[in-house]
Amino acid sequence: MTEIWTLSLRQLASWFEDTKRLLPWREDPTPYRVWVSEIMLQQTQVATVIGYFDRFMKRFPDIQSLAQASESEVLLLWAGLGYYRRAKHLHRASQEVVKAGAFPESRQEWLKLPGVGEYTAGAILSIAYGKPEPLLDANVERVLARLRCVGREQGETFYKKRLWRLAKFFVEKGHALGIPPSCLNQALMELGASLCSVSQPECLICPLNRLCRSFKRGQQTDYPTKKPPKVWIAVQETVHCIFRGDEVLVRQRESPQWRAGLWDFLVEKPVWTSLRYLAEVKTQHVVTRHKIQRRTHIWKLSKKASVLCDRKVEKWIACNDSTLPTGAAFKKSLQAVTRFLSS
Repeated sequence: MTEIWTLSLRQLASWFEDTKRLLPWREDPTPYRVWVSEIMLQQTQVATVIGYFDRFMKRFPDIQSLAQASESEVLLLWAGLGYYRRAKHLHRASQEVVKAGAFPESRQEWLKLPGVGEYTAGAILSIAYGKPEPLLDANVERVLARLRCVGREQGETFYKKRLWRLAKFFVEKGHALGIPPSCLNQALMELGASLCSVSQPECLICPLNRLCRSFKRGQQTDYPTKKPPKVWIAVQETVHCIFRGDEVLVRQRESPQWRAGLWDFLVEKPVWTSLRYLAEVKTQHVVTRHKIQRRTHIWKLSKKASVLCDRKVEKWIACNDSTLPTGAAFKKSLQAVTRFLSS
C-alpha cells in the first residue's frame, strides 16, 4: 500500500509539472500575489479572474500600494467581479498587514485577517511559503471524495472534517516524499479542474487512479454526494433612474445598505416638480443565494432644471462612465434604460 501511495503521489506531481496551466499568479507566487488571486478565485472561474488579476496587480503591485488606496478605487477595479465584501476585506486586511510590518507566517495569524478562511490560509502558506498546510476547495473536495468514496451520510460537518483530514494527509505525505506542498496542493486543484471533472472524469489517464475507490467501483459520478437543494432568497428592489440629457444621477450606497460603497440609481425618488415620468423597466440578477428582481423607474429631468444634490454621495455621470465602482445590478438596469431610451 505504501508503494502505491508513493508512486501515485509522484505521478501526480509529475503530471502537474507537465500539464499545469500558465496562470499569472503562478509566475511569481509571493504571499501578496497568491493572497489576491485566492480571494478573487472564491466562487469565480479562473478565466474570469485572469483579466481582473492583471489589472489589479498593475495598479496595486504590492501590499503598500493597496493599503494606501481608497476603498472606492479598490471597488472600481473590482467592479463586475461580484461579491464586493471580498474586496473590502482584502483592502482592510492589507492595511492591518502593513501596520504590523510583515505578512503572517502561521495559519492562526492569517485567519485573524478579514476575509481569510481556512482554504485561503492553506493556499497562501503552501503555495507562497512552501509549508505542508492543507487546503480544500470545490475541486480538491471532488478529487478526495471520489478517491476514498467519502459521502454525506453522517452529515455535512463530519463530511468536511474527513476531507480536511485527507487533504492534510496528502500534503504531509507528499512533503515527506520531497514533493513541495505548493506542487502537491496545486496538483490536486488542477486535477479537479481538468481530469476529475464533475460529469466526465477521465479516470483512465488520471495519475491517482490506482488509489481511487470510486473508479474501482465504477461510481465516479456518484461522488461527491449531492448537497441539499439550495434555498433561494427572493429580493425585490425598486430604484429610480433620473436622466438629464446624456447624464444619469447616481448615489453611493451607504452602510448598512447592501453593496455599500458602490454607486447606483436612487432608492428614493426626489421630490422635484420638473421631473416627468416615462416608464418602468425590469431586470433580474442572481448573486449567491439571492434572486434579485429589480424595477427601475425612468424619470426625465429638463436640461434647464436646477436641482440640489448631495455632492458627497450623489453625482451626474455620462451613461458610458466607467470611473465609478458600480455593481452588476446597476449595469443591467442601465442597459435596460438605455435600450428603452434608444427605442
